[in-house]
Formats: sequence, C-alpha cells, structure tokens
Amino acid sequence: MTQTSLSTFLLAGPELTLVVAALVAYLGGAFCGLRQGWLVALIGIAAAACWPGMGLEAGSVVSSGPFTFDDFAIFVRQFVLLAGAGLALVQAGDQFRAAVTPRNTPRGNGTCEEAGTFLLLLAGLSLVASANDLVLLFAGLELVSIPTYILLALKRTDAQGQEASLKYFFLSLVASALFLYGLACLYGIGGSTSLAEIGSRLRSGDGRIVATAQTLLPVAVGMMIGGIAFRLAAVPMHFYAPDVYEGAGPGNAALLSTLPKVAGIVVLLRLLALGTGGTLGMIALNQGVVGPAGAAWLTFFWQLTAVLAALTMTVGNVMALLQTNLRRLLACSSIAHAGYLLVGVAAAAAADSTIGGRPFPGPDTSWTATLGGASATLFYLAAYVAATIGVFGALAYLGHRWPEWSAGSAPRPPREEVATIDDLDGLSGTNPVVAFSLATFLLSLAGIPPLPGFWGKLSLAMAALEVDWTAKATPGSRRVFFLALAVILVINAAIAAAYYLRIVAAMYFRSAKRGVQADGGLGAGIAMLAALVVMAMVTLQPRPLFSAAARAGASIAAPSTIGGFTPPPPQAVAAPQASIQP
Repeated sequence: MTQTSLSTFLLAGPELTLVVAALVAYLGGAFCGLRQGWLVALIGIAAAACWPGMGLEAGSVVSSGPFTFDDFAIFVRQFVLLAGAGLALVQAGDQFRAAVTPRNTPRGNGTCEEAGTFLLLLAGLSLVASANDLVLLFAGLELVSIPTYILLALKRTDAQGQEASLKYFFLSLVASALFLYGLACLYGIGGSTSLAEIGSRLRSGDGRIVATAQTLLPVAVGMMIGGIAFRLAAVPMHFYAPDVYEGAGPGNAALLSTLPKVAGIVVLLRLLALGTGGTLGMIALNQGVVGPAGAAWLTFFWQLTAVLAALTMTVGNVMALLQTNLRRLLACSSIAHAGYLLVGVAAAAAADSTIGGRPFPGPDTSWTATLGGASATLFYLAAYVAATIGVFGALAYLGHRWPEWSAGSAPRPPREEVATIDDLDGLSGTNPVVAFSLATFLLSLAGIPPLPGFWGKLSLAMAALEVDWTAKATPGSRRVFFLALAVILVINAAIAAAYYLRIVAAMYFRSAKRGVQADGGLGAGIAMLAALVVMAMVTLQPRPLFSAAARAGASIAAPSTIGGFTPPPPQAVAAPQASIQP
C-alpha cells in the first residue's frame, strides 16, 4: 500500500492549483456574482504552469505515494496546460467582445460552471500521466470523462446538444466498465494496485505467476484497450463521434477531439511500460528483464493495437470522404488520427522485448530515425492537438453566416452557424487571415511538408519500419506486418489529403455566397493565432519538440535513474528476441 506525505501534495501542486481555481470559479459564480469564469480558468492554468515543481532534471524520477514523476509525466503535464489554455480561449466564446459586436452590447457571463468543470478535467488528465497506482489511474481517467459530458450538457441546451451529451454519457459508462474489468484482471495478476508491483510480476520468471498472467492477459488487454478505444474514438468504439461532434459546439468539439485522445494515449503508454520495464517497472526487482508473461503482454498489446490502427485510420478517412458538414468531417478525421497514433503505440510494444529497442540503421540515426514508437506518438499527438485547436478556434471565431433577409419583407431569421464546407466559400476574400490559418492547420493534418503533421507521420512510419528491421522478411513475420502497416498509413495520408484540400479549395477557389459574421469572439481568434504561431515555430525548428518527445518516450521504453541506481544499457539486459514472437 503506497503511503502519502507532504511531499506527495507538493509534487501534485499544479493539479491542486487547478482544483483550487475550479473552486474559485464555482463559488465565485454562485455567491459573489463572478462573471469572468474563463478568465479565472486562464489564471488558474498560468498559476499551475508557474509551480516550482513543474520541471525535473532530465532522466530523473521522483516517486511519492501513488505518484511517479518522470520525463513522460512532466511532458504530458506541460502539454496539457498549454493545450488547456488554448481550449479555454476557444471555449470562452463571447467572453471577449466580438469584432463586429457594438460597443454597448453586454458581454457574456463567462459561465463559471463550465470553466470550473474544465479545470477539473485538466487536473484529472494531468493525474493520469503521473499515476503509479490502479486506483489513481482509474480515478484520473474518470475525472476526464465525467467533466466532459457535463460540459457537453452545459454548453448546448438545444435538443441536438442534449442528444450529443446523452450519447456520450451512456457510451462512456460502457467504456469505463470495460476498462475497470481490465484493471481487475491486472489486480488479479499483480495482487496489488501498484503498477510497479504488477510490472514486476509480469516480468517474473515464477511459473505460477506466469501461468496466471498468461490466462488473464488476453482478457485484461482486450478490455482495457476496448475501454480506451472509446476515448480515442477508435474502431469499434468510433460510431458515436460524428453525431456527438455535430451536436456539440466548436469549443466542445475541439475538446472532444483532443483531451480524451491525450488521456487514451497516456494510459496506453503507461500500461505498455508494465511490459517494457520502463520507469514504473524499474522499481521491480528484476531490473527491466522481460519474462514470459511480459513478452506475452507486449505481444497481445502490439497485435491488438496494430489491427485497430489499420482499421481505424482506414474507416475514419473513408467516412470523412462522404461528409459535407464540417464538424462531422472533422469527427471522422479525428477517428483517422486515432489510427495514426495507434501505429506508434503498436511499434513501441513490438520494437523489442528489451528496454529501449534498437536503433534504426538508416542514413540518419540522430533525428527522426531514432525516435521510437512512444516518442513518435507523443510528437504526433502534440502536432495534431495544436492543429486541431487551431481549426476549431477558427470555426468558433467565424461564428455565424450572414442571413438571407430583407428588413422590409420579413422578421429577421435566427442565426445559422458556419456548418458546411459551402459556408466557407470565398473565405480568402472576406477573412484572409482566418482562411490562411485554416489552410495551414488543414495541410498540417493532411501531412503536407514541411508542416509538423508531415514530420509526425514520417516519424510514425519510420517507427513501424524499425520493428525487426534487420530480420528477414518472411510471410507472417512482424517485419512484413509492420511494413504493411506503414504502407497503409501512407495510403491513408493520401486519402485524407483529398477531403482536407476540398476545404482549402472552397476557401480559395470559390466565390463567396453569403459570407460569415466573424462573431465568435476574440478569445477564439486569439486561440487560432496562438496555434498558428506554434505551428510556425515547429515548422521552422521541429528539433526541440522532437527532443522533448524523445526524452518522454524514453522514460516509457527505457529505465531511468531511480534512487541513484542506473541499470545496465539495453544490450546488457536484453531478453531473447524469440521470446516475444507471436
């Protein structure tokens, strides 16, 4: 049983800061007439980012109670706060006066309930990254899920919005139940809720433990990945996404496209570390050696995630080709991107049964070629989230179309949101900055060089090709399997370019019919411009993000220094390659 102390609460200071800011938003809105909820959210995020313990020395690990803070946890924590600030600006909506709003028009009330709930979601996601205990892992994941469907219900009160929140709510319950059953199987294997102890048992050579583990592992892996597939919107738990995105507003659609996916990938990589001997597992006695049960864990892991990756990116892109509604199209696109992310997870599980895998013997072994599956996944996740926040920030800023209405003929019709691709016709002429920003984000999502999305897809493909690179390609071998997966990724990237370029063509090669009001608020516009700046920085200098992702991924795939002990290099503790062959 893990023990907590004052140091535990100090380590969790950023998360506690977010919770305190959420309480300020709730209580201030209820009792003090506070009307600037999203401003409180931004201040809370800034205060959490300034916490003294936000950074650690590279390669070090700090553990206290149910928390383990390593390079991976710090990377995710910083990434969540940055993404949270962008999403808060998108969610703010009319918190800031719109560009076309008359000066005497009152501002929105800031919806303190929404802002407080959003801060709790960020706190839960940050906790998931540092969880070293099954209970905290599940609690953090639920602290992501529950605020999400509360936000869906609060933001939209029309019938379509309520339908979206109910769909997400009921399916979330099913996904949580599946994941919890999988955790129960892990508890049966490890006899403890500690991830370190479970990882130690998975890599144990004890015959009784191996027999129990190999019996429960297929059920555990299948149920946990099934529960995570819902949060990723991956096949077969993808069908809810188009309807829910269409019923949600641009702010909530941006949230659904990003934060649940971050949570799903973080949980998958933390669970993957149980078999690879990563940071959490190095507390175990066998110091990173992969035993038969650990080999079986990795084998089930990569086989299932690789199949889901191929199906998910193909289904998502084919569905997107048929869409004309922007939010439904982007929902299908998010399904496809979940498939791309799963390619990296599968490659991380299959790269090697030892810690850290082996280097890619290509012409350049110092940059993208040595990222590995986990690091490539984190890099692509960052590039995808930045572009997605920018896209939905732009759509939120555009707001509504100009109505077809004559003052003397009929009452003014209700406003209509920018909803279809045709609504963006001629946008480059009426709103050139928004059109340029949207085009940049969409081209990055399509993987057009030299934008960050291209480097992300390249690193994922190279991670897949790295698996058994020196082995002979024989029918049914992992080498052939991952070569096919890389080819499927490239083909799907080409398919995705078709529907992304269709939107760009509408903005630049069609004439405007009705135009847009650009009444979504300056907050969304600021989020769009901030995302554009991030995209430009990563495009011009991608190496810093590559380096940060590589350090974070290495703490999952390789052990770090714990308590002054540095384990031998991967070659010295390598398990036989044959031990993880299916």
